[in-house]
Amino acid sequence: MSDPISTTGREGYFRGISGRFIALRGAPFSLSPADLALISSWESAGIPLDVVLEGIEEAFALRPGRSHVAGKIRALSFCRTSVERAFARHRERSVGDKRVDGGGMTGKKRLAARAEAEDFIHRAPSAAITLRPEYEKALCLLAAEKPDMDALERLDETIEAALRASAGPGERREAEAAVSRDHPRLRGEAKKAAVEILMVKNMREKHRIPHVSLFYY
Repeated sequence: MSDPISTTGREGYFRGISGRFIALRGAPFSLSPADLALISSWESAGIPLDVVLEGIEEAFALRPGRSHVAGKIRALSFCRTSVERAFARHRERSVGDKRVDGGGMTGKKRLAARAEAEDFIHRAPSAAITLRPEYEKALCLLAAEKPDMDALERLDETIEAALRASAGPGERREAEAAVSRDHPRLRGEAKKAAVEILMVKNMREKHRIPHVSLFYY
């Protein structure tokens, strides 16, 4: 399967996302450094441009149970969850899942997330021992047949904030070097945000710290 990011080009990827977001927002607007870093993280994660655009459009659409309207979306970060949902659907399609009833797939994801959380609690590496309470909360949420997705997302955000706070100088330098190498045009706050995103990703991989949000399964 071809890489939709490379065929579009990095500049086209950024322009496509920023152009669609600004058009849907419907007001004069410039992307913030944090917004640019978020786009960079989507690019690094290999999320195709059309999938990101699908997620952005979903975030602006009025959906059952959602009260927000376009005027309330003030930053690209408001679209993050919708983009992750779109990417999850894309991955399911790519492996040939043709089921229209998502209940079975959600159940499998819930079981996978529970297994990862239980494994983490049992082996809790010393570098991440303080995160055990968050995973115990996650297990309580994941015990429900229909887990609270928003609560699981908030737990993931809390876990990432704790990882950023506990990162050592070596972990930060490693991430800074990688961002400077792979994204030489990033500067200032955009570069700082990208470094923190990569640093957290590296820490998760190094210490096998799982996500609790079902969008990652």
